[in-house]
Amino acid sequence: MTAAVLRRAPPGRGPRPVDARRDLAGLADVIEAAFADRLDENGRRMVRAMRSFGRWGWLGWAAGHLFLPPAAYPSGYVWIEGGRLVGNASLMRADPGSRRWVLINVAVTPVWRRKGIARALVQACLDEARRRGAGEVHLQVDADNRGARDLYQYLGFRTTSIRATWGRRSPWPPDSSIGIGARARRPEDVPLQFALAQRLCPEGLLWPRPLDRSVLRMFFPWGSTSHWVWPAVGPIQAFLSAFPGSETPGVHSILIVDPAARGQAEGPLLDLAMGHVPPRLGEIQVEMADDADSSALRARGFFMERRLAWMAVDLAPSAASPVTSANRQVD
Repeated sequence: MTAAVLRRAPPGRGPRPVDARRDLAGLADVIEAAFADRLDENGRRMVRAMRSFGRWGWLGWAAGHLFLPPAAYPSGYVWIEGGRLVGNASLMRADPGSRRWVLINVAVTPVWRRKGIARALVQACLDEARRRGAGEVHLQVDADNRGARDLYQYLGFRTTSIRATWGRRSPWPPDSSIGIGARARRPEDVPLQFALAQRLCPEGLLWPRPLDRSVLRMFFPWGSTSHWVWPAVGPIQAFLSAFPGSETPGVHSILIVDPAARGQAEGPLLDLAMGHVPPRLGEIQVEMADDADSSALRARGFFMERRLAWMAVDLAPSAASPVTSANRQVD
């Protein structure tokens, strides 16, 4: 589909592969316009930097590699109308050597929406991922964005989970009695912790990485543990793992609770884990299943920040691209 569309597209209109050496500023404009109401401060900072480096052409492209996150330099496709960049869908590998790829920054300038552009760009990225030997493509989308989720489902994506992220900005009060019933994880607990993660969130713990034991070996630099389990005695039914924020200061933690332990494990795990987090690290975020018991978080002053649907599509390397209406709408 992609090659045919590229051949049919008239000059100055249609999809083409992204070229960060000339597209950084245009990408920044589209991302800002498409996600104006959802960009956090870190996202706005990245947009400003992309626009700034984009003004310097290839020099900015080279210098930007030193300061911008990998998400600013993905592969993928952009859509051009009248010589102007009005749409984007970016593609990048989840981990070096991994067959998992991720689709990010699917964005169309508002005035150009509902014209088949997003659909064509996503399909082009899927074709590209298949050519590169990807086994699967994953994405995150706002759980309440029904239109986007319907589009992805039409193109073969399935919802693998819905996660809610909760935040708390004030320091955690020290208390030597906190966390009764939970305990710090021991080395011999790792296989049991991993088995629980495989059962409850096989799609992965930390976006966008596949689930593997290396994630459970990550620790904070302050010297104490970063993983806690519940109950203190007996088979592990829940755990909380904390990680340094990937792009912003603070703590990002994952709370996994077996349905049979909901309403029992959350409070002790939160108290024990957050009692070890130095207040200087800033905001504490807790990610958990959207249908989990959130009463312990609310009681401790957390507020919901966002709900994201994780979606994935399996790619068969030998399979032909599906024929969809995107093939017709881009003419």
